[in-house]
Amino acid sequence: MKLLADENFPPSLISALQKKRHDVKRIQRVARGISDISVHGRAKRESRVIITFDRDFLIKAPVEERASVMLFRFLDRMPEEIVSYLGGAIEAMRKRRKKKKPFALICSEKGIEEVKILMK
Repeated sequence: MKLLADENFPPSLISALQKKRHDVKRIQRVARGISDISVHGRAKRESRVIITFDRDFLIKAPVEERASVMLFRFLDRMPEEIVSYLGGAIEAMRKRRKKKKPFALICSEKGIEEVKILMK
């Protein structure tokens, strides 16, 4: 799976994904400080899914720049406690990618939920 980790995505979770052979780029290393809209554009151009803890990615997505997003919503959880949810998140992303349309998913203790991306 090709992923683009937002600046707020913990390095330990990125490492866990890379150990499972996922292609994860860290926005901090390739374009630190760019806007959320620019992150969407970069993910779309590179066919990557944005992984983030930032809800703004669900509302800042003009149609021409919209990329797929996996929002992680774990309140008061340490990254080590979230690792066990990564497999389910990846599987949900794979299923949605087959449809070849941008998607927005939320991964939390409750499971995976699909939501609409609001467009500007």
